[in-house]
Amino acid sequence: GGVEIPPDLLEGERKVLILVGSQSGNGESLAEEAVKLAVLGHLNAEIKLMDAATVDDFSGCLRLLIICSTWGEGEMPDNAQELWDAAAASKVDLSGLNFTVCALGDTAYEFYCQSGKDWDSRLEEMGARRVYERVDCDVDYEPPWKSWVPNALGSLASIDEAGNFSDNMVGAFAEMIMPSKKAKVIASAAGVVQPEISVSVKVFRYDPVLSEQGWDTYACTVPGHLSISQMLTSIQETQDGSLSFRRSGALCGLSVNGRPILADSCRVVDFVCGDSDSLTMSIEPLPGHDVIRDLVVATDSFENRSLSAKSWARTADRIGHRTMQGVVMGTMDISTSVNLRGVAAMSSPQLAQSWSDSLPYDGKYLGPAVCAQLWRRYLDPRTSEKARTDIMKTLESEGGLWNETDIAAIGRHGAEGHALAKTLYDCRAELLRLNKFTGKHGRHVKWFSRTVKMFGDVNETILPAMVSGPFGMIANGRQVLRMMTGFTRTGGPMLRDKQALFMPPASIGKMPPLVKLPARNHHEVVAIFNELDKRF
Repeated sequence: GGVEIPPDLLEGERKVLILVGSQSGNGESLAEEAVKLAVLGHLNAEIKLMDAATVDDFSGCLRLLIICSTWGEGEMPDNAQELWDAAAASKVDLSGLNFTVCALGDTAYEFYCQSGKDWDSRLEEMGARRVYERVDCDVDYEPPWKSWVPNALGSLASIDEAGNFSDNMVGAFAEMIMPSKKAKVIASAAGVVQPEISVSVKVFRYDPVLSEQGWDTYACTVPGHLSISQMLTSIQETQDGSLSFRRSGALCGLSVNGRPILADSCRVVDFVCGDSDSLTMSIEPLPGHDVIRDLVVATDSFENRSLSAKSWARTADRIGHRTMQGVVMGTMDISTSVNLRGVAAMSSPQLAQSWSDSLPYDGKYLGPAVCAQLWRRYLDPRTSEKARTDIMKTLESEGGLWNETDIAAIGRHGAEGHALAKTLYDCRAELLRLNKFTGKHGRHVKWFSRTVKMFGDVNETILPAMVSGPFGMIANGRQVLRMMTGFTRTGGPMLRDKQALFMPPASIGKMPPLVKLPARNHHEVVAIFNELDKRF
């Protein structure tokens, strides 16, 4: 900016202590970024996790940057609790300390960024000087962080060795620290790099403050090999900084052209629609979850379902083996371990929940991911018998696996979807074996599932024959014969069929076709049968 920084301001150690309290690791990644940026402001930054720090670190420090997340109902993260308790009880005078705070949180919770707010107010109470205002970051923390960190570090850089604060130097340091936007280099290999494509991207938007929703359209020209997440980042950096989404990990799921995917794992070129001259893409939040803002969804619905299902490990006592080091530990057969690992192996349970056609319309349903987790617990030889019994009761009861109307729909979502569908089929087969295939009605269910649920057609001769058994077929031979020869659909007198041709009501003696054409939404048809008899 043309402002010359006095040499005496750059004398001394220029040390900055970055204290991190984090539960998920986001705080550590921001701290590592801050260390790199601090060098640009002639600062020597040191990261220390809060569980490795003491109150004495405050009193011996000139510059302090705190990055702290909030856990649960406004609680400190686990690695920050001990230091916070000590600071809350301490009477140390911190008048020589200069600080600023970055608070991480989630607006979906009542006590948003409470831990960071507590540190901010407590340090001020202890006499420390706040050189730059605290920033409160939501789940999409990068935009506010990027706009805040240059001025925060610039303020700390404007403090000389004696502790004097030169506020007129903040802007100069901030300009030096400001991260520049550089072209991202994608690691390439033969067949990986794709040419640039122009695509019109239609993005769902939701503002929780104004309770408004709608769509924005962005014109983008990006390399085809970029991930969906990288393309959205480009939109955020160059066109609309207010766009909110999760960039990576198990929670970055989106619905792209109606397909639930992980945004950091799918290429743009694989999801565009239309001609080469008019490529389009539609991006929505992940279905089956409440929307927090734009493309960011709340994951508490999955967590609450998993909690209500008690999907955690409940083990039985078993014989252990003593290692060479003298430690007793449990062991498992290798083949059992490998097979168990393949059950419910999902890169993102939240994404797997959205593969269900039923979950968005059934508030009681646990969801496919939770049911698969329960089934894996059931198969685990370490699980206690009581827990196994409870698991099968949960899967059998209202909200369990029978609420899934069409497992086949889950199998259409790639290799993971196919594996998850197989897991659910295996679980449902065991439920049928334990509870369903008993008595006359059990046979009805069995043969119904082998006809309409597998092929979409009802075999009207085989179905009543298998339900009633051989003696029933003989006792009702005339009706069965009429059905086989196609004279009547009801087994009633043939005169009724002919009567319908000459006099009303035409419905007498007639029955509409049961299932003759493929259903567009097959899961809805099955849901009707499920309501009639849950054993379907």
